[in-house]
Amino acid sequence: MAVRLRTLMLGIVAILLLAVGILAFPLLYDPNAFKQLLLDQVEQQIGRKIEVREAHLEVFPRIHLELSDVVIRDADPSYVFFQAKRLDLVLRAYSLLRQQIVGKRLVIEHPRVELRRDSEGEWNFLHTGVASPSASVENRMMGDPLALLMLVKESTVTDGEVKIIDEFRPDGVRSLDIHGVDAKIVVGQKGQQAEVQISGALVSPGGASPFSLDGRIEERDSLPKLSPEEGGASTPAITFEGTAEASTIDIRQVAEFFGPRPVPDRIHGTMDVSGQLSLVPGILGYDMVVSKMKAGIGHLAIRGHASLSGLMAAQPTFSVNFSSSPVSLDELLTRFPVQWLSPQLQMMLIERDIGGTVEVVTATVIGSTTSDPRMSLTGEFKVTQGRMLVGQDRTPVQHLTGTVFVEPDRLRATELNGMYGLMRITAGKALVSALESIPWLDLEVKGEVAAADLIAVLAKSIRVANVAGRFAELTEIKGQSQVALHIAGPVKESGALQIVRAEVIAQDVWFRTPVVNERIVDLNGRFLYSKTGVEFDKLGGRLGRTSFEVGGGISFGEPSLYQDFTVRARGDLVQLLRLLAVDMPPSVIWQGVTSGLATFAGPVSAPKIKSLVDMKDTEFTIADWVHKPIGTSAAVEFEGMIGQDSTLSIERLELVLPPFRLATKGKVRLTGGLTLDATFVSGPVSIAGLPQGMTVGPLKDGIIEISLDIKGKGNDWHAWQMNGWIALTDGLVMPTGVEHTVSDLYVRAKIVRTSAEIKRLAFKVKDSDVRLSGMVRNWNRNPFFNVDIESAQLDIDLLIPKGKRSPIRDFLESLADTSRVVATVSIDHGIYKTLAFNSLTSRLNIRGNVLDVDRISGDTDDGHLAGRVVVFLPPLKPAELDVSFRLSGLPVEKILQLTRDESRVMSGSLSANGSLRGNEADSSGFVHSLDGKTDFVVEDGRIRKGRVIPKIITILNLPTLLQGKVDLGKDGLPFDKIVGSFTLSNGILTEDNLVIDSPVMKMSAAGNYDMAADHLDAVVVVSPFGSYSQLLKSIPLFGKLFKGEREGTAIFEVKGPLQSPDVTYLPLRSFAKGITGLAQLAFDML
Repeated sequence: MAVRLRTLMLGIVAILLLAVGILAFPLLYDPNAFKQLLLDQVEQQIGRKIEVREAHLEVFPRIHLELSDVVIRDADPSYVFFQAKRLDLVLRAYSLLRQQIVGKRLVIEHPRVELRRDSEGEWNFLHTGVASPSASVENRMMGDPLALLMLVKESTVTDGEVKIIDEFRPDGVRSLDIHGVDAKIVVGQKGQQAEVQISGALVSPGGASPFSLDGRIEERDSLPKLSPEEGGASTPAITFEGTAEASTIDIRQVAEFFGPRPVPDRIHGTMDVSGQLSLVPGILGYDMVVSKMKAGIGHLAIRGHASLSGLMAAQPTFSVNFSSSPVSLDELLTRFPVQWLSPQLQMMLIERDIGGTVEVVTATVIGSTTSDPRMSLTGEFKVTQGRMLVGQDRTPVQHLTGTVFVEPDRLRATELNGMYGLMRITAGKALVSALESIPWLDLEVKGEVAAADLIAVLAKSIRVANVAGRFAELTEIKGQSQVALHIAGPVKESGALQIVRAEVIAQDVWFRTPVVNERIVDLNGRFLYSKTGVEFDKLGGRLGRTSFEVGGGISFGEPSLYQDFTVRARGDLVQLLRLLAVDMPPSVIWQGVTSGLATFAGPVSAPKIKSLVDMKDTEFTIADWVHKPIGTSAAVEFEGMIGQDSTLSIERLELVLPPFRLATKGKVRLTGGLTLDATFVSGPVSIAGLPQGMTVGPLKDGIIEISLDIKGKGNDWHAWQMNGWIALTDGLVMPTGVEHTVSDLYVRAKIVRTSAEIKRLAFKVKDSDVRLSGMVRNWNRNPFFNVDIESAQLDIDLLIPKGKRSPIRDFLESLADTSRVVATVSIDHGIYKTLAFNSLTSRLNIRGNVLDVDRISGDTDDGHLAGRVVVFLPPLKPAELDVSFRLSGLPVEKILQLTRDESRVMSGSLSANGSLRGNEADSSGFVHSLDGKTDFVVEDGRIRKGRVIPKIITILNLPTLLQGKVDLGKDGLPFDKIVGSFTLSNGILTEDNLVIDSPVMKMSAAGNYDMAADHLDAVVVVSPFGSYSQLLKSIPLFGKLFKGEREGTAIFEVKGPLQSPDVTYLPLRSFAKGITGLAQLAFDML
């Protein structure tokens, strides 16, 4: 538009100069008259007053008129339209004869022209005079400023200046300055065409922007009026054909003048442009077409064509069709007015940080330069290295390539490739519609994406809350996936974008979910999401050592429904129980592999479930009792339904142990605390008939039958209520670690809530039998047994734990730790190794890790036993023992037989009263911890074998001396009484008052025995006694001691191991200094 204005301006200036020269011709005859003629004609042509400071006319050698300081004022006299320092006009003589000024050559030096459009939209160079319709052609030409210029054969302008001012825009006054304008106009012979050459420079902040114009002007008839009523001046009717060229045009300056304000700060740079220019009269003003247009803006090269309609009219419009080389969008937006884009797209560019490299394949910009400019852009664009931020979380799109079509009120994209977050898009298309109102995105893409990024997108985009929530809970995600997504929603509300359809093919995906406590790995298969539901197609993976596969679908709606939904699994049973959050008691041990199939049907909120679990490859142990090895056939079959109140209705739950089926049915509430209401009925089950390899602890045979009703709340089964009964007939038990078998086991127990009534419990162990009956209260938490125990015959040794640890001790420790027992024991005939008791009774109390056997009472043939045994039995810790007893009339010989030491044989009747304490916690051993004291008397007996007395008898040679009187070798040493009292402290047995009264001799002993070290240290004093004393005094050893005391006394020292001690006679010289120590004590006892 600026070029057109400049062209018209130069034409007008040329006409004015020519008119001035013609009017000056009369000065040849009358300078003043000639000057007036010139001014009149010029003023008539331009409709403005002209002022000339000085006019100079020369006739020879040619008619030459020179004007100085020419000023032409605007329609508003306060403004100057044109001024020049000098106009030099060579006139045609013949025109002067007709009182007309026609020039041959015109030179204008240093002109200055001000082109102004006022606030009404009128240009000041269109305020011209009006020619009469009846005027001649020449007169009508005189009414046209351009026609005046066409009357001059050759016009030249040097060093001109043009200032263009636009006051029409409401956002402020705009202006352009053109300096260094040089022009040359050569009119053809007919006066209707002219060759034009114009050059100059646009003044800009960055420096001058030179331009040039080269072409042909042709005069035509005046522009037609749209209606007869239109009055006013006629618009000049000319055409122009030529070329235009400009360089380093300041883009911001051009945008500031032609575009709306404010101009974005990012608009900057310069432009080089060239093309072919065509200017023709239009319906309103002029129409201009620029063809073969080329422009270079930084790295951007543009080709195309443009058109401008209504030039010099109130509402000019333009259209630009172009293509360009690839250039970054950032640079493109610094070169072109962003107003070319719709407001919605402008906002998207900023908010979404849209960028990349754009190649304009073809684009068309149309618009107007009215006070409220309107523009639109359509076209095809190739995008490479594109970027933008998408969604509420502003996910970056990078390395995007594709073709973008900008169309009226919508935007299409095809052949999309790139990265969406970490998703590699391999194919895609998009449509953004309703740009002028509420932009709507419709996007379809296919690609590859890391599973973590895909799941994040699904969690935010899926509008089904339950499905989206499950995706949001996933963590530690790894793996890849192939994805086909269809996303739609309003662009402005990125949070409202929804996934319409998503098809995902998982490839070795790993993740964690709170639904299960194991990480899911190696997930492969197909997952399809749509607004109508989800579908799984062989979607399988592993959970630890468990593989699974999901198939079927779930439809959305009211209600959501399972559609052929199946779950298959095979893997480690322990892990499966953890996955299902099933907490088994510590006494239940599982291992092995199991496989299962579950089918879901009906509403998701209340599905029907059928499942089959094959446990053939599973091994389990329950409380060391029930054991099923791997390879034994077993299965669990289930049918039921989960209600909307989270109640699991068990229609059928069967443990299949061919040929037996253990059935359960009932209800379980899964939320708000577990609630159970079930019935378990086993029917008669033969232990020997169970599948091969399956055992029930030590129970090897028998028929068991169970019937229970179970009700309870919470996970603590101890708080549940159970009612029913348990029966066992002809049981055979072979306890581990126990030598003997329990046979004929018979149990009948009735369970009422937390109590159990033992109707009868009976069994046999070898020749022993036990019968038990009573009540067990609070059996499910801290059992309290109140029972009666009877036996016709019982081997007591069977009840005593053997070794440091034994099954019996483990049982007693557990019983003492967890239970309370009060029992009365009655044994008709009790046996302990060589001892036999009749009517043996006691009271048993077990509580707080203490086993207390009190009120022990039993009879032998000639004696009686009474006592108490208290044992502190903390679980798996050292025990403490406290025993007190009273004996009378027990045969010593049988008691010695308990030791199994055949080297000691003695008879007699034993009476004793004592106590014994011990503690396994002693670091030196249990024997070292023993403490106690015992007083005893043995009457009317014989010592037949021994390790000490027989040796003393041999040393004294008593068998020989008493030969014929007493047969010591055969009958042993007779005694009337043995009285003693020993104490036990820290494992050392001390005896200080042992006295043996025998018809043969009297003996006393004092000493100690270290049980841990097996060392005996004692002194025995022997003196003749009774009827044999005179005979024994003849033995030299029974001499008189020094000082004449203790006649006939011998002293022996006993030292060494208990089984083979050394017995040594102590000679008299050893007592030279008196008797001390053990010897003194032994003497004192005599």
